[in-house]
Amino acid sequence: MNQDNLDLLLEAAASGDNLAREKLIEQYRPFVLKEAQRVCRRILEWGRDDELSIALIAFNEAIDAYNETKGSSFNHLCRLVIKRRLIDFFRKAEKTDDTLNADEIVSQSTVEEDWEQAEREAEIDEYGRILNEFNLSFARVAEAQPRHKQTREKLRQAAKILAGNQVLLDYLYKSGNLPKRRLCELAGVTSRVLDRGRVYVIALALLLSREELPYLREYARDLAGKGDKLE
Repeated sequence: MNQDNLDLLLEAAASGDNLAREKLIEQYRPFVLKEAQRVCRRILEWGRDDELSIALIAFNEAIDAYNETKGSSFNHLCRLVIKRRLIDFFRKAEKTDDTLNADEIVSQSTVEEDWEQAEREAEIDEYGRILNEFNLSFARVAEAQPRHKQTREKLRQAAKILAGNQVLLDYLYKSGNLPKRRLCELAGVTSRVLDRGRVYVIALALLLSREELPYLREYARDLAGKGDKLE
């Protein structure tokens, strides 16, 4: 299924088109099965394993939550939601099942730790994809780190303002460029400083504005300022 057809089906399903939703479910059943088995680390079977029912509910949740205008990958969102819901399922089972022995609890903790590590790795992969949309790379972002503390603080403030202003953010996604004049006014930075820090500001703003990257987003919040909150 190409991206255009997928976006049309997702939009229709999220708007209440049950036929579109059923078509998506049918197309994605192998994907849901694969992701659920990857999290559970065992073979699962439709109609037998509760984990697949949880994964399918998570897939439906991803359909409703998806917003293709933000440039997020639907497949990546599905992976995140499926893993999160299955981990919630594991946690509840651990709390309510009195028959769980110590070895099972240790095993369950290992699954959760592995999941969190996989989650971080998936976020890094997704962030790399997002950067690529702006012709950026991790290496280029690293090289763009401002050397002077005062300059870094000014550019971090600009990134925070950009990430928190939907109009400016939409301009960035549509044009691939910074809304330089308005951002200079709001952040109190000169055009010259913003030009030199363009890569740094874009990379940080992308992290601060992406709710589907919670681990990296928290790290970016710390960079933007200790104790600062993005609403």
